[in-house]
Amino acid sequence: MSKIAIVTDSVSDIPDDIVKLYDIYVVPLTIDIDGVSYKDGIDIKKDDFYNLLNSGKMPTTSQISPIEFMEVFSDLLKSYDEVICILLSSKLSGTYQSALLAKENLKNSKITVLDSKNFSLGAGLLVIEAAKMARNGGTRDEIVSKINDMISKISYIMIFDSLEYLYRGGRLKKSQAILGSILNIKPILVNNDGELEIKDKVRGRKNAIKWIINYMKETNVDFKRKEIGLLHTDREEFMLEIENAIRNEFGVTNFIKNRAGCSAGVHAGPYAVGIFFELD
Repeated sequence: MSKIAIVTDSVSDIPDDIVKLYDIYVVPLTIDIDGVSYKDGIDIKKDDFYNLLNSGKMPTTSQISPIEFMEVFSDLLKSYDEVICILLSSKLSGTYQSALLAKENLKNSKITVLDSKNFSLGAGLLVIEAAKMARNGGTRDEIVSKINDMISKISYIMIFDSLEYLYRGGRLKKSQAILGSILNIKPILVNNDGELEIKDKVRGRKNAIKWIINYMKETNVDFKRKEIGLLHTDREEFMLEIENAIRNEFGVTNFIKNRAGCSAGVHAGPYAVGIFFELD
Protein backbone atom coordinates (compact mmCIF):
# COMPACT_ATOMS: atom_id res chain seq x y z
CA MET A 1 0.00 0.00 0.00
CA SER A 2 1.39 3.39 -1.05
CA LYS A 3 1.95 6.06 1.56
CA ILE A 4 0.36 9.27 0.35
CA ALA A 5 1.10 12.71 1.82
CA ILE A 6 -1.70 15.29 1.68
CA VAL A 7 -0.54 18.89 1.33
CA THR A 8 -2.45 22.16 1.42
CA ASP A 9 -1.88 25.86 2.08
CA SER A 10 -2.74 27.79 5.23
CA VAL A 11 -5.81 29.39 3.61
CA SER A 12 -7.65 26.05 3.93
CA ASP A 13 -8.28 26.87 7.61
CA ILE A 14 -8.44 23.26 8.79
CA PRO A 15 -8.62 23.02 12.60
CA ASP A 16 -5.31 22.09 14.21
CA ASP A 17 -6.66 18.90 15.78
CA ILE A 18 -7.74 17.57 12.37
CA VAL A 19 -4.40 18.55 10.82
CA LYS A 20 -2.63 16.52 13.50
CA LEU A 21 -5.07 13.60 13.38
CA TYR A 22 -4.61 13.01 9.64
CA ASP A 23 -0.99 14.21 9.28
CA ILE A 24 -1.94 16.94 6.84
CA TYR A 25 0.99 19.10 5.70
CA VAL A 26 0.08 22.79 5.73
CA VAL A 27 2.36 25.17 3.84
CA PRO A 28 2.02 28.72 5.19
CA LEU A 29 1.47 31.83 3.12
CA THR A 30 3.45 34.93 4.09
CA ILE A 31 1.71 37.82 5.84
CA ASP A 32 3.26 41.26 5.32
CA ILE A 33 2.50 43.95 7.92
CA ASP A 34 4.30 47.32 8.00
CA GLY A 35 7.27 45.95 6.09
CA VAL A 36 7.65 42.87 8.29
CA SER A 37 6.96 39.38 6.91
CA TYR A 38 5.46 36.55 8.97
CA LYS A 39 4.70 32.93 8.14
CA ASP A 40 0.99 32.37 8.72
CA GLY A 41 0.41 30.46 11.96
CA ILE A 42 4.14 30.12 12.65
CA ASP A 43 5.60 33.60 13.14
CA ILE A 44 2.24 35.22 13.89
CA LYS A 45 -0.73 33.72 15.70
CA LYS A 46 -4.39 34.48 15.20
CA ASP A 47 -4.90 36.62 18.31
CA ASP A 48 -1.96 38.87 17.48
CA PHE A 49 -3.01 39.12 13.86
CA TYR A 50 -6.61 40.13 14.59
CA ASN A 51 -5.45 42.62 17.21
CA LEU A 52 -3.35 44.27 14.50
CA LEU A 53 -6.23 44.12 12.03
CA ASN A 54 -8.62 45.72 14.53
CA SER A 55 -6.10 48.46 15.22
CA GLY A 56 -6.32 49.59 11.61
CA LYS A 57 -3.36 47.78 10.08
CA MET A 58 -3.85 46.63 6.47
CA PRO A 59 -1.73 43.50 5.96
CA THR A 60 -1.18 41.76 2.64
CA THR A 61 -0.36 38.17 1.70
CA SER A 62 2.38 36.73 -0.49
CA GLN A 63 1.76 33.48 -2.31
CA ILE A 64 3.89 30.44 -1.64
CA SER A 65 6.87 30.36 -4.02
CA PRO A 66 7.77 27.47 -6.33
CA ILE A 67 11.02 27.02 -4.38
CA GLU A 68 9.10 26.59 -1.12
CA PHE A 69 6.90 23.94 -2.73
CA MET A 70 9.92 22.19 -4.22
CA GLU A 71 11.45 21.93 -0.75
CA VAL A 72 8.21 20.60 0.76
CA PHE A 73 7.62 18.06 -2.03
CA SER A 74 11.21 16.83 -2.06
CA ASP A 75 11.26 16.40 1.70
CA LEU A 76 7.95 14.51 1.78
CA LEU A 77 8.96 12.15 -1.03
CA LYS A 78 11.79 10.90 1.19
CA SER A 79 9.21 9.18 3.38
CA TYR A 80 6.07 9.03 1.20
CA ASP A 81 5.41 7.31 -2.12
CA GLU A 82 3.05 10.01 -3.43
CA VAL A 83 2.12 13.63 -2.74
CA ILE A 84 -1.33 15.10 -3.39
CA CYS A 85 -1.45 18.86 -3.02
CA ILE A 86 -4.87 20.63 -2.84
CA LEU A 87 -4.74 24.41 -2.91
CA LEU A 88 -6.73 27.64 -2.76
CA SER A 89 -8.62 28.53 -5.96
CA SER A 90 -6.28 29.57 -8.76
CA LYS A 91 -8.66 32.50 -9.43
CA LEU A 92 -7.90 33.93 -5.99
CA SER A 93 -4.16 33.31 -5.70
CA GLY A 94 -1.06 32.34 -7.67
CA THR A 95 -0.20 29.63 -5.12
CA TYR A 96 -1.61 26.86 -7.33
CA GLN A 97 0.58 27.98 -10.23
CA SER A 98 3.60 28.00 -7.91
CA ALA A 99 2.94 24.37 -6.99
CA LEU A 100 2.59 23.40 -10.65
CA LEU A 101 5.94 25.07 -11.40
CA ALA A 102 7.51 23.18 -8.50
CA LYS A 103 6.22 19.88 -9.84
CA GLU A 104 7.47 20.76 -13.34
CA ASN A 105 10.92 21.69 -12.03
CA LEU A 106 11.18 18.48 -10.01
CA LYS A 107 9.99 16.39 -12.97
CA ASN A 108 8.36 13.93 -10.60
CA SER A 109 5.19 12.06 -11.58
CA LYS A 110 4.56 11.18 -7.93
CA ILE A 111 3.32 14.73 -7.28
CA THR A 112 -0.30 15.65 -8.02
CA VAL A 113 -1.47 19.26 -7.75
CA LEU A 114 -5.19 20.06 -7.63
CA ASP A 115 -6.99 23.40 -7.88
CA SER A 116 -9.71 23.30 -5.22
CA LYS A 117 -11.63 26.17 -6.90
CA ASN A 118 -12.56 27.06 -3.34
CA PHE A 119 -11.69 29.40 -0.52
CA SER A 120 -10.86 28.68 3.12
CA LEU A 121 -12.77 25.72 4.60
CA GLY A 122 -14.28 25.06 1.18
CA ALA A 123 -10.84 23.82 0.18
CA GLY A 124 -10.41 22.43 3.69
CA LEU A 125 -13.33 20.02 3.29
CA LEU A 126 -11.66 18.59 0.18
CA VAL A 127 -8.33 18.25 1.96
CA ILE A 128 -9.90 16.49 4.94
CA GLU A 129 -11.66 13.99 2.67
CA ALA A 130 -8.41 13.30 0.81
CA ALA A 131 -6.57 12.79 4.10
CA LYS A 132 -9.23 10.37 5.35
CA MET A 133 -8.99 8.36 2.15
CA ALA A 134 -5.19 8.30 2.31
CA ARG A 135 -5.37 7.10 5.92
CA ASN A 136 -7.77 4.33 4.89
CA GLY A 137 -5.57 3.04 2.08
CA GLY A 138 -7.02 4.90 -0.89
CA THR A 139 -4.84 5.03 -4.00
CA ARG A 140 -3.79 8.25 -5.71
CA ASP A 141 -6.25 7.66 -8.56
CA GLU A 142 -9.10 6.97 -6.15
CA ILE A 143 -8.38 10.09 -4.09
CA VAL A 144 -7.96 12.36 -7.12
CA SER A 145 -11.17 11.04 -8.70
CA LYS A 146 -13.13 11.61 -5.50
CA ILE A 147 -11.76 15.13 -4.95
CA ASN A 148 -12.35 16.16 -8.56
CA ASP A 149 -15.94 14.98 -8.19
CA MET A 150 -16.36 16.94 -4.95
CA ILE A 151 -14.85 20.21 -6.19
CA SER A 152 -17.95 21.33 -8.09
CA LYS A 153 -20.19 20.23 -5.22
CA ILE A 154 -18.64 22.38 -2.51
CA SER A 155 -20.77 25.41 -1.78
CA TYR A 156 -20.16 28.21 0.66
CA ILE A 157 -21.77 31.36 1.95
CA MET A 158 -19.64 34.22 3.27
CA ILE A 159 -21.20 37.08 5.23
CA PHE A 160 -19.24 40.29 5.75
CA ASP A 161 -19.61 43.50 7.69
CA SER A 162 -17.27 45.18 5.21
CA LEU A 163 -15.95 44.34 1.77
CA GLU A 164 -13.09 46.82 2.08
CA TYR A 165 -10.55 44.07 2.75
CA LEU A 166 -11.56 42.06 -0.33
CA TYR A 167 -11.30 45.24 -2.41
CA ARG A 168 -7.84 46.13 -1.05
CA GLY A 169 -6.70 42.58 -1.72
CA GLY A 170 -7.80 42.87 -5.34
CA ARG A 171 -10.66 40.38 -5.04
CA LEU A 172 -13.48 42.91 -5.69
CA LYS A 173 -13.97 46.15 -7.59
CA LYS A 174 -14.41 49.41 -5.67
CA SER A 175 -18.02 49.69 -6.82
CA GLN A 176 -18.74 46.28 -5.29
CA ALA A 177 -16.95 47.09 -2.04
CA ILE A 178 -19.18 50.12 -1.41
CA LEU A 179 -22.01 47.72 -0.53
CA GLY A 180 -20.38 46.91 2.77
CA SER A 181 -20.13 50.52 3.87
CA ILE A 182 -23.89 50.99 4.27
CA LEU A 183 -24.96 50.89 7.92
CA ASN A 184 -25.76 47.37 9.12
CA ILE A 185 -25.95 46.00 5.57
CA LYS A 186 -24.34 42.57 5.37
CA PRO A 187 -23.14 41.58 1.88
CA ILE A 188 -23.46 37.86 1.17
CA LEU A 189 -20.96 36.22 -1.19
CA VAL A 190 -20.97 32.71 -2.63
CA ASN A 191 -18.63 30.56 -4.68
CA ASN A 192 -18.91 30.99 -8.44
CA ASP A 193 -16.48 28.62 -10.16
CA GLY A 194 -13.61 29.54 -7.90
CA GLU A 195 -14.41 33.23 -7.54
CA LEU A 196 -16.30 35.17 -4.89
CA GLU A 197 -19.61 36.46 -6.21
CA ILE A 198 -21.87 38.96 -4.43
CA LYS A 199 -25.19 37.12 -4.21
CA ASP A 200 -27.30 39.41 -2.06
CA LYS A 201 -27.27 41.94 0.76
CA VAL A 202 -29.37 41.91 3.91
CA ARG A 203 -29.79 44.14 6.93
CA GLY A 204 -28.76 42.70 10.30
CA ARG A 205 -27.86 39.30 11.72
CA LYS A 206 -31.37 37.85 11.93
CA ASN A 207 -32.05 38.47 8.26
CA ALA A 208 -28.64 37.06 7.37
CA ILE A 209 -29.41 33.84 9.24
CA LYS A 210 -32.81 33.58 7.54
CA TRP A 211 -31.10 34.02 4.19
CA ILE A 212 -28.63 31.22 4.97
CA ILE A 213 -31.38 28.80 5.97
CA ASN A 214 -33.44 29.57 2.87
CA TYR A 215 -30.40 29.22 0.61
CA MET A 216 -29.58 25.83 2.13
CA LYS A 217 -33.22 24.69 1.86
CA GLU A 218 -33.25 25.46 -1.85
CA THR A 219 -30.42 22.96 -2.42
CA ASN A 220 -32.74 20.09 -1.35
CA VAL A 221 -29.77 18.42 0.34
CA ASP A 222 -30.28 16.15 3.36
CA PHE A 223 -27.82 17.96 5.59
CA LYS A 224 -28.18 15.42 8.41
CA ARG A 225 -25.75 13.25 6.46
CA LYS A 226 -23.31 16.07 5.84
CA GLU A 227 -20.38 17.65 7.61
CA ILE A 228 -20.85 21.41 7.75
CA GLY A 229 -17.89 23.77 7.98
CA LEU A 230 -18.27 26.97 10.02
CA LEU A 231 -15.71 29.74 10.15
CA HIS A 232 -15.39 33.19 11.67
CA THR A 233 -12.68 35.82 11.58
CA ASP A 234 -13.53 37.69 14.77
CA ARG A 235 -17.24 36.94 15.23
CA GLU A 236 -17.55 33.64 17.09
CA GLU A 237 -20.87 34.62 18.67
CA PHE A 238 -22.45 35.17 15.25
CA MET A 239 -21.01 31.87 13.99
CA LEU A 240 -22.55 30.02 16.95
CA GLU A 241 -25.94 31.65 16.25
CA ILE A 242 -25.71 30.30 12.70
CA GLU A 243 -24.71 26.87 14.00
CA ASN A 244 -27.77 26.73 16.26
CA ALA A 245 -30.06 27.76 13.41
CA ILE A 246 -28.65 25.09 11.09
CA ARG A 247 -28.77 22.48 13.85
CA ASN A 248 -32.42 23.28 14.64
CA GLU A 249 -33.56 23.53 11.03
CA PHE A 250 -31.77 20.55 9.48
CA GLY A 251 -30.84 18.30 12.40
CA VAL A 252 -27.13 18.62 11.63
CA THR A 253 -24.84 17.25 14.34
CA ASN A 254 -21.47 17.16 12.57
CA PHE A 255 -19.74 20.54 12.35
CA ILE A 256 -16.14 21.52 11.65
CA LYS A 257 -15.60 24.89 13.34
CA ASN A 258 -12.60 27.16 13.28
CA ARG A 259 -11.42 30.74 13.51
CA ALA A 260 -9.98 31.81 10.17
CA GLY A 261 -6.23 31.99 9.99
CA CYS A 262 -4.26 35.08 9.09
CA SER A 263 -4.23 34.43 5.32
CA ALA A 264 -8.01 34.25 5.01
CA GLY A 265 -8.40 37.07 7.55
CA VAL A 266 -6.35 39.45 5.39
CA HIS A 267 -9.03 39.32 2.70
CA ALA A 268 -12.16 38.67 4.76
CA GLY A 269 -11.49 41.32 7.39
CA PRO A 270 -12.21 41.03 11.10
CA TYR A 271 -16.00 40.57 10.99
CA ALA A 272 -16.75 37.75 8.56
CA VAL A 273 -18.51 34.41 8.96
CA GLY A 274 -18.55 31.48 6.51
CA ILE A 275 -20.67 28.35 6.04
CA PHE A 276 -19.27 25.53 3.90
CA PHE A 277 -21.03 22.36 2.75
CA GLU A 278 -21.14 19.69 0.05
CA LEU A 279 -24.09 19.41 -2.31
CA ASP A 280 -25.40 16.05 -3.49
